[in-house]
This record gives sequence, C-alpha cells and structure tokens, in this order.
Amino acid sequence: MKILLTIITFSFTATSVYADDWRKTCDSYSELAETTMNGRQSGTPMAKMMKVLSNDEGSELFEKLIIAAYDSTRYSTERMQQRSIEEFRDEKYLECAKAMRAKK
Repeated sequence: MKILLTIITFSFTATSVYADDWRKTCDSYSELAETTMNGRQSGTPMAKMMKVLSNDEGSELFEKLIIAAYDSTRYSTERMQQRSIEEFRDEKYLECAKAMRAKK
C-alpha cells in the first residue's frame, strides 16, 4: 500500500518544469520506474497499479512503465528483487537520457 501511495502522490507532470534540464527529468522518471518495479517485486497486483492512473499528462508514460515492469520476472529472493529494481531504474534513466538529449 505504501508503494501505491507513493505513486499516487508522485506527479510526473511536475517534471515538465525541468524540460531544459534533462538530468532532473530523468531523475524523476527513474525514481518512478524504481517505485513501479518495487511494487512489482513486492507483489502489488498490476490491476491496483493501473487503477491509480488518471487521464492527466504523464499517465500514458506511467502506464508504459507499469506494463514494462509487469512484463519482467518477479523474483523470490530479496537479492534478485533488488537487482531487478536497480536494473529497471537504470534502464529507464538511460532511455530517458537518450530521448531527452536527442531533443536538444
């Protein structure tokens, strides 16, 4: 439930303020990716994650993150869960950095 509250209170639209600073935008995006994968690895049902979505700006991106996280394996050991969370976070940061830097 803590993860869902984090996601609900997270406002991805706030990152649009940082459009000129891709690092801040990608930091926020990777934090959201980390939170999403943490939910996946801890057993939060995908349906619950999808229910927090709204039609606000950024929800389509968040939906893609949820789908990508739940398309990944859920591990049983804490060590592998943590590794999965870290790799997902870093993968999404890299994707963001490539996309944002290409816009310059």
